[in-house]
Amino acid sequence: MFETKSGLRVIAAIVTAAVLLLGVAPANAANPYSKTLAFLKGKFVNGQFIEGFTPGVADFGFTLEGILQRKALGDSTSGLAKAVAYNLENTSVTGTTAKRGGYLFDAEGNLKLGTAGKFAFVSKVVSAKNGPLRAAVVKAIVNKIDATSDLPASYNTYDRAWAVLALDANGYESQATVLAAKLVKQQRVDGGFNDGYDTSASSADGTGIVLQAFASVKGQGITAHKSAIAASITKAVNYLRRTLVTRDHYEAYGDFNTNSTGYAGQGLIAVGKAHAPIKTWLVSKLAADGGIQSAWSAGAGDVYATAQAAIVLTGKSYVDLLGK
Repeated sequence: MFETKSGLRVIAAIVTAAVLLLGVAPANAANPYSKTLAFLKGKFVNGQFIEGFTPGVADFGFTLEGILQRKALGDSTSGLAKAVAYNLENTSVTGTTAKRGGYLFDAEGNLKLGTAGKFAFVSKVVSAKNGPLRAAVVKAIVNKIDATSDLPASYNTYDRAWAVLALDANGYESQATVLAAKLVKQQRVDGGFNDGYDTSASSADGTGIVLQAFASVKGQGITAHKSAIAASITKAVNYLRRTLVTRDHYEAYGDFNTNSTGYAGQGLIAVGKAHAPIKTWLVSKLAADGGIQSAWSAGAGDVYATAQAAIVLTGKSYVDLLGK
């Protein structure tokens, strides 16, 4: 999603790629992703959050995904403790359904559906000690569902996908399944889903997050739900395969797009489809500092790219972190 122009690939990244592709044990055989984990962990300010484009100000969307990525890369419960406490257990940061405020609500006190869904999903993955707040947030998501068992038209693809992931992870499997079946209707003629910003076109990242939502409820519900979701998965996978550049990555604005490539890779992994070329491409973008390059990072690791794509190196998706 956040890609511009790129610098050259550094020699160390090529060496790292060769090591991983040839199956040679890296320096830390206990955790082959330790360097990437160290890079990402080091980008959390005071161990708490990833800052956005304003220095010192948290970007909670990337922070929540960064927590998932760190979990996938092998970070421990104690290693994640500061980030979990700050972003998931501190109501002065999150806000509450009673007191509002915080990053889960807009200026009018309305729940930010996509962010709330991400909050509830991540909370489940890391077993955050925020039961009452999480339950209230999940209930608030459920309350957004209208009389047609769908979300209002104002909510975009990302909102819908994260709502499905959150509901299914937190005990609302029936509502998640019906909502996923409704999400099928958002699929475009080419098989893709939009990115939540440009609703007039399909995107790799929008399609990737929807595939993860579908994977979370696959096999659930009545026959009609199962059939609709299965057919939609096939079309979405075909879209992702058809739009790959050189069969291993995606581009935006004339250059490679690491974030979209990572999201698409996760989507394919979640539904059990081949993803090896994407993984190999991401390995080739590993920088000497352990991070994954973006098109604008001039050969260095990019925190935003790493916070959305590193998990693909492990062959997992966000859904896999639930251990279902």
